[in-house]
Amino acid sequence: MDKRAAVRVPVRVRAQFRAHGLVVDGLVEDVSRSGLFMRSHRQLGPGESAEIELDLPGEETLYILAEVVRVEQEPRAGMALRFVGTDERTRRPLANFIMKQHAVTR
Repeated sequence: MDKRAAVRVPVRVRAQFRAHGLVVDGLVEDVSRSGLFMRSHRQLGPGESAEIELDLPGEETLYILAEVVRVEQEPRAGMALRFVGTDERTRRPLANFIMKQHAVTR
């Protein structure tokens, strides 16, 4: 049973994370109002923060501060990231994108 409070939608969106002078490209597999899962062979550790550059189709590029919640190696290398400190300027386009994607995937 999924205990998440926010609807998660599957996507295939390119993104970058930036932390400690490191810039890493990745592929977002799912996104919600509260976070995302980003596939990448380079990862940060749980609790570390990064700025995510998220280029959502049909929306403006978003720059979101996120914290690593979980790191996975197998079967998919990547990180679960929780958004922190999002403002209305970020929340609105993110919510619009999620609603559109949720309608398409239903």
